[in-house]
Amino acid sequence: MGYEELPLLYSVCEVAVAILAIVGNLLVVATFVLERRLRRVTNLYIISLATSDFLVGLVGVPSAVMARLGLPRHAFRVCLLMLSVLVLLCTVSILNLVAVTLDRYWAILHPFCYKRTMNRRAAGFVILGCWFLGTIVGLLPLFGWNNGPEENGNCKFIPVMHYDFLVLIFFATIVYPALLMAFCYGRIYAVVLKQLRQITALEQQLPRNGSGNSEANHRNSSRHSNRVPGSTSSSERSLHRNLQRVQSPDGTPDVRPQQASKREVRTAKNLAIIVVFFMVCWMPLYTVNCIQAFCSRCQVPVWLVDVFIVLSHANSALNPFLYAYHMSDFRKALKQRFCCGDSEEGKCIFRKKPRSVEMESLSAPALSKMASKMANAKTGFTDLT
Repeated sequence: MGYEELPLLYSVCEVAVAILAIVGNLLVVATFVLERRLRRVTNLYIISLATSDFLVGLVGVPSAVMARLGLPRHAFRVCLLMLSVLVLLCTVSILNLVAVTLDRYWAILHPFCYKRTMNRRAAGFVILGCWFLGTIVGLLPLFGWNNGPEENGNCKFIPVMHYDFLVLIFFATIVYPALLMAFCYGRIYAVVLKQLRQITALEQQLPRNGSGNSEANHRNSSRHSNRVPGSTSSSERSLHRNLQRVQSPDGTPDVRPQQASKREVRTAKNLAIIVVFFMVCWMPLYTVNCIQAFCSRCQVPVWLVDVFIVLSHANSALNPFLYAYHMSDFRKALKQRFCCGDSEEGKCIFRKKPRSVEMESLSAPALSKMASKMANAKTGFTDLT
């Protein structure tokens, strides 16, 4: 296939996706580096995901376009390395999403154990494990798991990759992680919604008028929160301990536990949207790859394959917009750092800083020298007149 056979619409879409992926993910990484308050454990996994998406735009998309053209020709080792990098980046992205899901699952269902165990160092080891495992899976074709070079010397993904390897990456990086994420988010929703119902029921028992019975009601709510049927998990024990502080000393309701639980619900929803979006983007392409690998007579329209390829790359380009839209901390930091809207002075990197006057220029010798120059200038002007 020659260069003239590359569809124009496909080329334009790939270039646009690559630019969005590079710029968008670079902004996310830069914001994380500049904002210290964003360096929480969960955000470490998100930054790892943004890094892999950035590499998809920088390396993956150009490699896919070259493979679409059958390039490089008669350079099988280079071709195999290029295609392996594509698989590597995809595998690392899905492993990062699995890590984010398991982190939220552990933090919400087992908060005490999570707080004792999970820290930056532990998260760093998990992230390194994701990249290491993704690298091993992605580079397997380089160690012999391939079909060898084509007779015409073209570099095409399906003919080069071995059938068994395609099945492995389909189930290991798409199907099984999807089932695991669905289970984790299902459990998260079930537990958090149960907690919200318990909080609502207990808040209704708080005194509404005056503070005469506040102490008695506070003891009643504390006893009730410690004896909720079926409260055996650490997440529920944490909730019931927090319910002892549902009422403020002045007798007014304190909704901070409910607000905290609602924040966890929003976090779970936001991350679930990212996961579902990833599956929608990648599942069609891998399904078509498996069909073409095992059924040589099954013809899939070329334009449909191109759509699935662009859709898979669009996942990496649109992930930063999901973060900016759904995660308030990233959205606020992006606005402060790069949009310069309502930002604290000195934070926006694009705002022109006023010139500061050095203290040396205000010292006594400097002022004396300046006065002498002014006097000389005035005298000279008088003599000329």
